[in-house]
Amino acid sequence: MIGRCERTHAIGYSVWPLLVHVLGYSPDRWIRLQEWLRIAMHKNKILEAESPLGVIRIVVIVPGQGAGRSDEAELPPMAVETTAGLARLGDPVELLRAQSPDALRLLCADSSIDLVLLDRLDIADMVDLLSEIQATGPPSVVIVSDGAEEESLEAFRAGASDCVYFGPEFERVLPLVLLEQVRGWRVHRQKRVSDQRIQQLEGLYAAIVTEMPTGMVVLDPGGLIVAENAEFSRMFPPQNSGPAAASEFLVARIPIALSERIEKESVSHSGTDSSRAPAEVVRVEEVEGETRVYEIRRRAIEEGARRIFLISDVTESEWLTDRLDVARRETRDIIENINSALIVVDLAGRISFANPAAERILAGEDGALSDGVSGRQIADWFAAEDEDSNPIEACLENGTRSRGAETLLLRADGKWIPIGLSCSPRLDAQGVSHGVVAVFQDLSEIKELEQQVRQTEKMASIGQLAAGVAHEVNNPMGFIHANLHQMSEYLGDLNKYFEATDRLHQVAMEGDLEVIRAAADDVRVLAREIDLDYVRADFEKALLESSEGADRIRHIVKDLRDFSRADLPARTPADLNQALDSTANIVFTMMKHRVEFEKDYGELPKIAAYPMQIKQVFMNLLVNAYQAIESRGTDEPGVIRLETSSVDDEVVIRIIDSGLGIAEDDLPHIFEPFFTTKPVGAGTGLGLSTSFSIVERHGGRILVESEVGRGATFEVRLPLVGPGPDEAAGR
Repeated sequence: MIGRCERTHAIGYSVWPLLVHVLGYSPDRWIRLQEWLRIAMHKNKILEAESPLGVIRIVVIVPGQGAGRSDEAELPPMAVETTAGLARLGDPVELLRAQSPDALRLLCADSSIDLVLLDRLDIADMVDLLSEIQATGPPSVVIVSDGAEEESLEAFRAGASDCVYFGPEFERVLPLVLLEQVRGWRVHRQKRVSDQRIQQLEGLYAAIVTEMPTGMVVLDPGGLIVAENAEFSRMFPPQNSGPAAASEFLVARIPIALSERIEKESVSHSGTDSSRAPAEVVRVEEVEGETRVYEIRRRAIEEGARRIFLISDVTESEWLTDRLDVARRETRDIIENINSALIVVDLAGRISFANPAAERILAGEDGALSDGVSGRQIADWFAAEDEDSNPIEACLENGTRSRGAETLLLRADGKWIPIGLSCSPRLDAQGVSHGVVAVFQDLSEIKELEQQVRQTEKMASIGQLAAGVAHEVNNPMGFIHANLHQMSEYLGDLNKYFEATDRLHQVAMEGDLEVIRAAADDVRVLAREIDLDYVRADFEKALLESSEGADRIRHIVKDLRDFSRADLPARTPADLNQALDSTANIVFTMMKHRVEFEKDYGELPKIAAYPMQIKQVFMNLLVNAYQAIESRGTDEPGVIRLETSSVDDEVVIRIIDSGLGIAEDDLPHIFEPFFTTKPVGAGTGLGLSTSFSIVERHGGRILVESEVGRGATFEVRLPLVGPGPDEAAGR
């Protein structure tokens, strides 16, 4: 209707002059005409046919409310007629009261407000309040007194959307005007939202087309370029510049091989409208010999009249894909063919992957796993009965990496085997762990070989002591042999004495006193001849000396037997003072005339250890000390000092020699396998290396201090509590 304002002040302001000068209507006549038309439409059920509006939110301002009124003042009541008219709207109505211009401005900023109703205000207040409603705000309806043409004119000039006279038909006209304005406002508001959405989508589409990294070109049925984006222009620069560039044929812009594939693809899909063809990859040999790879996608538009082609240069991605495929194949081949077992464990402790070597080790002698490896918990394989945790669990819990850790593994056949294990967390780009990668090897054969090497090294040490041991055994054997020869002579004399006493006994039985005296004289003479008292005393002394020599031989044999036998499979309480002293006794047989021992043993608690391995360490260090003393080239006896003590939670054994010493350049290498400073054939270079491994296996360490010409000090430190339950594997 002409009396409505489409929420622009300019139209509302120009309505009345148009009516007056063109149609010859006065404002009063036009408003009454509107009321008559609305009543007629209502009677004909035109307005009621429209859909329900739901909750209608109306801001109502009545006299005494609005401009110049404080927010704390009590709101004046609404007119009864206005309330009755609002009640006839039909839809649920929410009435909001504005107490001030500021409050009205805030309410109008709410997009859910449908209408502002100003009920018979003073002209000044009405104009002030209408000025608070922005051009994009809700419509406003002004109620004016019946016949107040000046008020209605001012209302339209101030931007009111419509005016209603407070007259006889007021209660019937008011709801019709309000519903008309609310419906128009909601249509306008929805249209505005739709326009904004369309603008956003158009902007998004333009941005996508402009910035997309894929070349896009639109062709007409003759192959002429209709439109193209910036990426297509960059990939295939136009031969012409300016507006004429868009009138080129596609075949003139792209390589021949590419255009041929596009033409072939277009023909094969010519019968399908709006079809999307599958992507095709085309390789193009360029003039310089370089190969470019393009991916082409096609879609028909406008009922097949025009076509869109998307062309992407995927040369680099294809190269990366090829390299990735090669890397994957190589990685798969390496993982499947390495001798080391490799498993991948997820955060829940389940094995998600195992290479063939891992499956072979886990299966054991049975050779197969009925239910496979994937999905099994690592606790089924790697946790020994006396272990609190294993390196894989530690890596899962706190990311602790492990390299070369020795632990136990329970195979499917029920046998525990020693393994060497390295593991590290699987980290993503943000450093977050997604599990663990573990690599391990079966150390069963290596452990057996180590045991053989240790035993061989031990027997080699005994071989070095053979001459000294033989001499040590030969001494007591010599005087035992001499004593036995002397005692045999003593027995000959004693036999004569025993024969004389036997005759004396016989004649004493016969009772002839003269014969008895003669026999007794023979006994006394014979006792004097053989020096019976000396023979008896010397015989007893020879027996004692022979017994001591036999004990000495027995101790030497016992020490050698203890030293040469293999260790038990588990640790046992060991007295390190006794181990050091018995080993020193064995070694002393080869150096008794060249070396003096000084011993200072402290009180030591027993520790869990492999006693024979510890004795081998002492043997290697003592032999090296003796050889260092011999290397001085002097006849002056050397000194080897043995000290033991308990410091904090460690047992400390020091072997100090007065030998030649170790060169500074050799110190970092003395514990390396096969490193030796001895002449060829004089040493294997495994003594100190074996000793280092044994001490490390016990959780201890070897420290060395030396200066050329001033001897060396080897310090063995062993913990009172071992490193962990690795003993069952014979480590």
